[in-house]
Amino acid sequence: MCRWCSVAALLLALVPGVWADYPGVGRPATEAELALWDSDIGPDLQRLPAARGSVSEGRAIYAAQCAACHGDDGRATDIFYALVGGVTAADVARGRVAGLQGAQPNDVSTLMMLPTLTTLLDYTARAMPFGAGGSLSNDEVFAVTAYLLHLGGVVDGDFVLDRSSAELAQQRLPNRNGFSTDHGLWPGAAAADGGMGNGGIPEPDSARCMADCDP
Repeated sequence: MCRWCSVAALLLALVPGVWADYPGVGRPATEAELALWDSDIGPDLQRLPAARGSVSEGRAIYAAQCAACHGDDGRATDIFYALVGGVTAADVARGRVAGLQGAQPNDVSTLMMLPTLTTLLDYTARAMPFGAGGSLSNDEVFAVTAYLLHLGGVVDGDFVLDRSSAELAQQRLPNRNGFSTDHGLWPGAAAADGGMGNGGIPEPDSARCMADCDP
């Protein structure tokens, strides 16, 4: 069966209404199959896998799997945007990257924008290395992440990333305080309370302002 046919069959199996309307098409997904997709981790770090990776281990993995696209120092821009760069010690201390103000896209690195550690862990696990996404073990993902944080000046060379040290890494991300949830979707404070949101209730059907909008 073709790859996309398999995906379509799995999706049909996951939707009860479709399964009922088209008997014999697809099959119910097994618990093991669902578990392969259920790998998301929220920013609270509560569902981190029992993995471990050091900066030194990550250096070797990065050299073998990542440097061809991202450069030896993570700053190459020939193929993708730079992974690291543009961050100062002051940024790490306050959790806001001053260099983002007025920066052009080519001057922005991944580390400059990153608000949560799990964003980096999740993307690396799902999509890297290029062309072989999902091939790294959890330990390898943690090790590469530790090395990238070291390249960016966030952690020391003897740092080991695991469940117990993840919070420390999160608290040192240069742009951890650079994102706001006070907006018109979720979960910003309501306008009556001085915010831009609606008190935490998503409004996907609200009307869009196209002219003479409030600031």
